[in-house]
Amino acid sequence: MNNKLRKIVLRAASAVMATLLFSSAFVFVPEKTPVSSLAADANVQKYENEIAALEQKQKELEALISKSQSEANQAAQEKAYLDNLIYVIETKQAAAEKLIEELKAKVAETEKVIAEREKQIDVTNEKFVERMRMAHENGNASYLEILLNADSISDFLSKMERVNAMLDYDKKLKTQYKEEKAALEQEKADLSASKELQEQTLLQLEEDKKTAEVQAAKAEKYYNTLQSDKAAYQAQYNRAKQEEQKLDAQLTAYLKSLQEQNSSQVTATGEFMWPLPLNKGYISCYFGGRDPNSAPHYALDIAIAYGTPIYGSNDGTVLKAEWHYSYGYYVLIDHGNGRSTLYAHCSSLNVGAGQQVAKGQVIGGVGSTGFSTGNHLHFEFRVNGVRQNPLNYVKKGL
Repeated sequence: MNNKLRKIVLRAASAVMATLLFSSAFVFVPEKTPVSSLAADANVQKYENEIAALEQKQKELEALISKSQSEANQAAQEKAYLDNLIYVIETKQAAAEKLIEELKAKVAETEKVIAEREKQIDVTNEKFVERMRMAHENGNASYLEILLNADSISDFLSKMERVNAMLDYDKKLKTQYKEEKAALEQEKADLSASKELQEQTLLQLEEDKKTAEVQAAKAEKYYNTLQSDKAAYQAQYNRAKQEEQKLDAQLTAYLKSLQEQNSSQVTATGEFMWPLPLNKGYISCYFGGRDPNSAPHYALDIAIAYGTPIYGSNDGTVLKAEWHYSYGYYVLIDHGNGRSTLYAHCSSLNVGAGQQVAKGQVIGGVGSTGFSTGNHLHFEFRVNGVRQNPLNYVKKGL
């Protein structure tokens, strides 16, 4: 290469190198860590929203209870509010437990991602250190030397492509390092936020459990207190029986209609199971017996501890899962072939209308909601809508 051409190439190369080296210099400026993505996690957000809505409902019911306590004639209304409050608190507990499980999984996953991310950064950092060492030993002039050693314009252009590739590698390495560091900071922020929310939720869960126990005790004492006023108790009892008879007529007609239409979504097979844990509790009132007020009783009443899980007696479709003045929270399941079961006075419900359930699935918890003098399960077995003795269809589990 002649001297004139060499000078031209030198000036061009120097300008190009200055620009490229300036733009790809290893200047690591820490990027601002983005806002934690925990808030954008769909499952976490779903449970947080559910808990917040239930918390608002809880406050509203507590205010109504306070109001009814100041009005002598609102004792029955207070019991209804207590039923609903207990249900809301227990539903909130269930949502909190699901949130905690979600957070546990997120923490474990995030810790795994952090470990992998740190390995990636170590590899990138080793490459970075190696490039820095080479740059220190050879100096940036080594790029110029590559170009100046060109034998011709075509050789110069070829070497320029090589230099560009080297500079591009350096630039990508810098970008990769910065991105990996920012991602690591984000993952650590998410991990911290998950653990903090998990701790807060656990504290709230413990507080809600204590509140539910207190409210359940109040509700249990309600009818014992009411019995001191015989006239008031009799009035409440009469209303409860009227509401129960009305519901029975509605359910009988409804279930007969379903049978005639052959509209069952699920047809259960095999034996029907006992709806509670085996060898626990006792039958406080048999089918065909008499309740404490000597009225005929068309169900099994099984006295058992508050919150005991209630199992669906067989496969089926939930027709109703709601609150009733006498039955409190109850579940009605259609098992096909005209058979259905009903579970009343629940403290909580784990299923909703239209849902298909499997034999042995937990559908709720034992309680004393509605017109009830203590924790028990009111268990009905219906054939073509008409109540039958459950012990003729379900093997006794006591």
